[in-house]
Amino acid sequence: MVSRFEHPAGGYKKMFETCEELAEPIPATIIGRIPSFLRGSLLRLGPGLFEVGDEPFYHLFDGQALMHKFDFKNGQVTYYRKFVKTDAYVRAITEKRVVITEFGTFAYPDPCKNIFSRFFSYFKGVEVTDNCLVNVFPIGEDFYAVTETNFITKVNPDTLETLKKVDICNYVNINGMTAHPHIENDGTVYNIGNCMGKGASLAYNIVKIPPTQKDKSDPIEKIKVVVQIPSAERFKPSYVHSFGMSENYFVFVETPVKINLLKFLSAWSIRGSNYMDCFESNEDQGVGDPAALSCLWSITLFHIAAKEPGEYINHKFKGAPIGMFHHINTYEDDGFIVVDLCGWKG
Repeated sequence: MVSRFEHPAGGYKKMFETCEELAEPIPATIIGRIPSFLRGSLLRLGPGLFEVGDEPFYHLFDGQALMHKFDFKNGQVTYYRKFVKTDAYVRAITEKRVVITEFGTFAYPDPCKNIFSRFFSYFKGVEVTDNCLVNVFPIGEDFYAVTETNFITKVNPDTLETLKKVDICNYVNINGMTAHPHIENDGTVYNIGNCMGKGASLAYNIVKIPPTQKDKSDPIEKIKVVVQIPSAERFKPSYVHSFGMSENYFVFVETPVKINLLKFLSAWSIRGSNYMDCFESNEDQGVGDPAALSCLWSITLFHIAAKEPGEYINHKFKGAPIGMFHHINTYEDDGFIVVDLCGWKG
């Protein structure tokens, strides 16, 4: 007899259900016992709105950002949630349609505009989303909700109110940052993103944001590039979701999953594409094929850089083509750098 296990999420459909904000924190149901000495708050982000008007958001990464807060005190837990009032969210709610293109959902032009207005709106450039649904982390004494673009959103960790939108491009040469930085014990933040390097060539910049400043100035204003890593291809950067950092080194894994920038800039505006449409990969060749060793398109490159001083070590390690999102750990052991990552073949 074969028994079929039904997942509580009902085929994961509940992951795509729209939620409503809470007017105030509510008590959580506790199974077991919460230690009375545990005090503080746990903040998390995720998608919470999957349709606006008659238009759906098609991808899990497209649901509009909803912040969750669990408060722990005296063995009790309360739960609270509010939407992050990003431009993408506010405009969608106001216009009752998808206004800004997301990872897997294309935003069509305003149907109320005439054909000439819509035609010229295609050539205003790419409007990048600020839907910060991925992560929340501290910068100095402030907290920011983030996604993978150049926009981060300052939030109040107590009330979950949205405070302001910050464009990292105003401070440093970087097109966007990952949502998974590394934070030192003193509060120093390291992150990575792609950029245009020397001679209009692509590169990846590792940036550093200092900890809380004695003069109470904004640490973001002191963000700087500490090291630049070259890209294997001039117009096709690898998709970057995370990177590794040990005590003395940065590790960047450049996979064959590429973003076609020409398609991003042209097809996006003219044909109507989303982020996913601009991804490309080539796994036909592997390192077992001698021809692949000279083909940077079809292999994975492991880049190393020293933290202090920031210096790229021009000795690339080559590996078979993989896909990956997350680094698990990076550490040094007896003269070696050990990298744990969650990857899949091809």
